[in-house]
Amino acid sequence: MVLCWVDAGLRVGLGPVSRGLALAEALAGYGLPCRLALSPDPTALAWLRLAGARPPVLLPDDEPALPRLLAAAARAVAVIVDLKRPLTGREAQALGAGRGLLVVDNGGSNVAAADLVLAPLARDRERDLRGLRPEGGRSVQWLVGPAYVPLRRVFRLAGDLRGARPSPPVVLVSMGACDPAGFTLPALEGVALARERVMSLAVRVVANRRAPVWQRLPGVLRRLDALPVSPLRPDDMVTELAAAELAVLSMGVTVYEAMACGVPAIVVGRSRGDLAHMRPLAAAGAIVSLGLQWTEERLATAIEELFASPARRATMGLAGRALVDGRGAERVAARLAAVMAQRTGTSAIPPAPECADEGL
Repeated sequence: MVLCWVDAGLRVGLGPVSRGLALAEALAGYGLPCRLALSPDPTALAWLRLAGARPPVLLPDDEPALPRLLAAAARAVAVIVDLKRPLTGREAQALGAGRGLLVVDNGGSNVAAADLVLAPLARDRERDLRGLRPEGGRSVQWLVGPAYVPLRRVFRLAGDLRGARPSPPVVLVSMGACDPAGFTLPALEGVALARERVMSLAVRVVANRRAPVWQRLPGVLRRLDALPVSPLRPDDMVTELAAAELAVLSMGVTVYEAMACGVPAIVVGRSRGDLAHMRPLAAAGAIVSLGLQWTEERLATAIEELFASPARRATMGLAGRALVDGRGAERVAARLAAVMAQRTGTSAIPPAPECADEGL
């Protein structure tokens, strides 16, 4: 069994939960069942039920997490950690004792105690840590870049679903599961402004029922003559993306999902960390980045420019799929299986036939 400790809640969104589900799918191909451990956030728990995941280990917010995690990991061969906050030294040593340890997108220095570190972006600190060797002699392997971003299997062939898109074209707006910066409403105003200037287009919003913006959306969408809001569900985003001509997104896992689907996206950020992730994607031509200081006017202009150039939209879609092919979870699972085989001195576990891929 593999235990996957993920952040959950409106404070952090559903990115870690989504990555955990993706890794669980991929690890199942190696005969390794995965169980998630998380705080009892209602949206995250609903996602796990809809995805058919095993009942998770619940970590009450008013209790220390480590004792429950260690009890749950007693028979685990590996532990995956996907937290927003830095992993502490005590947590890293305890969770990795006698087990493989994979740390996802964590900038803390204690990731040097892990066997594998998954980093979609190679920050300077992460590059500096590659030379560290913690006590016990582990040699950290770094899985760096968008090709390793774990996405659920449903996105693998999602680009093929985009052959026939509706008319008028759909602009999809999603600011993640929590939208702490309140970007959804100004983004909608920017899309409405572009629609007044350019052409007939439909607007679809995907949002979390528990997000503060949810109660305001029906009235705003009626005023803007937009499509009804779609609640955030684990397997629906691929359908929404497949129907979209263009997406307006905040930086997060949905950006990588859009890239895997070949959907050109205009991306806004909330933090310098978001900006650091957006820059290389924009440089590769996979997204249009409006940075942190975006406005409704700038968003409307970006939408106008992309709708004026079908060739540019197509090129962005191809660039996105070149960077993110939807097989990141399988690549990570293969590396984790190899690490565990090396630690135990056994042969590497072959993937199930439907998960095998020569390119992994």
